[in-house]
Order: sequence, then structure tokens, then C-alpha cells
Amino acid sequence: MNPRRTLVGLSLCSLLLAGCAGVSTSSGKGGVKVDAGVTDDEIKIGLLNGYTGPVAAGAIAGAAGFDARLAKANAEGGVCDRDLVSVRADTKYDPAVAVQAYRANVDDIAMIGQLLGATTIFGLSKQIARDDIATLAATSAASVIPLEDVYLFTTPFPMYVINGLTWAQQEFGESGNLKVGVIYQDDDFGEEGLRAAKYAAEHTDGIDIAAEASYDPTTEDFTAQVLAMKKAGVDMVWVHGIASKTGPILSQASQLNFDPQWMTVDSGYDTTLAPQLGNLLDRLHVVTSSVPYSEDVPAMDEVTKYVEEVAPGTKPDQLVVTGWIDASVAVAALERACEKKDLTQKGIVDAMEGLEISTDGLSPDLSYGSNDDADSRIPSRETRINKVDVDAGVLVPVTEFGSTPLADEWSLSDDEG
Repeated sequence: MNPRRTLVGLSLCSLLLAGCAGVSTSSGKGGVKVDAGVTDDEIKIGLLNGYTGPVAAGAIAGAAGFDARLAKANAEGGVCDRDLVSVRADTKYDPAVAVQAYRANVDDIAMIGQLLGATTIFGLSKQIARDDIATLAATSAASVIPLEDVYLFTTPFPMYVINGLTWAQQEFGESGNLKVGVIYQDDDFGEEGLRAAKYAAEHTDGIDIAAEASYDPTTEDFTAQVLAMKKAGVDMVWVHGIASKTGPILSQASQLNFDPQWMTVDSGYDTTLAPQLGNLLDRLHVVTSSVPYSEDVPAMDEVTKYVEEVAPGTKPDQLVVTGWIDASVAVAALERACEKKDLTQKGIVDAMEGLEISTDGLSPDLSYGSNDDADSRIPSRETRINKVDVDAGVLVPVTEFGSTPLADEWSLSDDEG
């Protein structure tokens, strides 16, 4: 627990002449230092997600995957002889609501296992740093990596774009030339995707960003954006947004007889789009940093087993796997903190430094360098390309995991907008 917060609590108690002593560090079971969210029986992990609102389907899927991984850890004895328990708080994908959820829960959790949305994370970054609480960012936005105590558990979005456009140039470009349009959400998340596309074009002969169009997260009519792409005559459109907007964009393009190739990030697709769009998905490719839910890899049997245990009937969504990977990082950090006999919020932050995680084939292995060196905390630079099985709605891989030389060279300074 941050000493400043404890001192403030003590000062208030003194002023009020009350009998409270503030939240303080103590020695728990096994001689392990503990503070917020840790008892002799439990370790509480906060999941601050948009369980209602525009990203509800993905948030629910991600939380199901997270809880499934905790169930596996608990079945194996927990961490430090304590059960891992998630504490859910609905942010409604609204930064103002997220602030309220954070304040209501930060003194009762050991770490934040999911904090959804780059805009929300930036809005809370000063409080996270002040409280010194390890926060796993439920986003792939590279721009949050330099923030103190904030960690990605996926390959950052610029790698998606750079690796994806390089692959698309080879697959769809004529004589090595690819004319690209970018439709992006008008916020930090979307603008990062646009910058990465421009970076790829600036450093790659034959890739041309011929059109760009933004949209507000509340937009429902995408006529203007699609017409901008059609007028520019692009070969492929990169959509950098959330899944609830991908459907209307592709539907509007069909109505306007515009039929390019399409690419998006994993947060731009979920299985619920398949019944709505049908064959319109034939020309969509999705870049991910984890395997599809339906893929036969060694760990997937455990994923499906524990997901069915904690969230029966969960659809085979990509973000279920992402949630499992997220929780794998949380579990590894807590196990390392336990080894150091320090399960305080600050102790868990220290445990993140130099942490390495194998996800048993669910994603590339993840690694974290120095807490003081942001580029060393890029957990992975690898992605894969997937197509959509229209009948089942699931993603089917068309490439292996890998990164391009341009992605390997990229640094966070290249994302400065």
C-alpha cells in the first residue's frame, strides 16, 4: 500500500478522534507481508471492465477467461496457500465511471487484473502511480506502456498494424503496391492505429495510405467514412476500432457496392458479428496476438474445461483466450511476489520486473524488463493473421506467430503523436 495513502488515513483518523488506524502493511500467514486485498485465505484481484455499454460482449468474455484461469490456479492450491478471487466493477466503458469504480475498490484489492480502455487508463494513471498498484491493461495500446505500474499482457497494437500491413502487401498488393485506407476510432486507441499505419507506409516501399477517416464512438452511420475509402480507390481498409462498429462499417460498404479487403485488430471482431454479416466476412482478416478459441493447442482443453466451470454457456470468443492469458500474467506475478514474501501492492509491482511467462501455446511467450525502461516492457512483438469461419463465427489462423523486421525495430518513441 502506498505510504502516502496510509498516512492520509491516519491523519484523518486523528482529526476525527476515531479509533481507526488506516490501511497498513502487516505480516500474514507464512510470514508474507500483506496489505490491501490479501487475507490469510484470499487474494483479491480487481477486474474493472465495461460489463454494460458498447464493449460489454468483449468485457464479459475477457472476464470469463480471467476467472477460468483463476479457477485452475485455485484447483492447484492457489497462491501462497490462498485462493484467488476476482472482484468485478462495471466501468460501462466510461472513463468517469471508471474513476468511481477505481476509488471504490483500490483499498480492497491486491492488484488490478483488468482495466479496460486506453482512455480510461490514462485518466487513472496518476492515481495508479500514486497508489503503486500493479495494473494489467485490458488494451493493446502501446501508449500506456510508459505509464508507471501499467503493463500490457498482449502484443501492442502498432505491431498488429505493421505486421498486418506487411502481410497484406504481399497478399493483396499488385506488383508490391498496396493502397490502404484507415477508418479509426477518434480517440487515443484509434489514433495510435493511424500512426502505426503511417509509420509502416513511411518505412515500406509500396504501401500507400491513400485515405483516412475517423468516427466518434457513438457513430452509427458510416456513410461518410466508407465513401472516403471508395473515392480514394483503396485496395484494403484497415479498421482500428471496436467490434460493435465493424459490423455497421462492413454493412454500409456493401450497400455502397464497395468491396475491398478488410483488416482489423482482435478487439474489432467478435463472434456475434457472424450471424449479422454472413458472407460479408469473407474478405475480413483479423490480426491477433493469441490463438483462436477453437484451435487445438495443448492448453485449450484446460481453457474450455475451466470456462465451462465458471461461466457455463460462454461462446467461443477470442477474448476468452485473451482473458486467460491476462490472468496467467497476474498469477505469475503473485507467485513471484509470494516467493519474495511480499504480497503488498508495492511488492506485486516489484514482482513484475523481469517476469517471464509461457502461455503454453495460447500466445507468444511474454516477458517484462525493467520497470524503469518502457521499451523493455513491450511483452511481445509477434502477431498472427486469421480469417473468419463464417458458419461458426470463429477465427481460423492463416499464418504462424511472427514479427517483421520493421516491427522488431519499432520503439515507443516512434508512437509519439
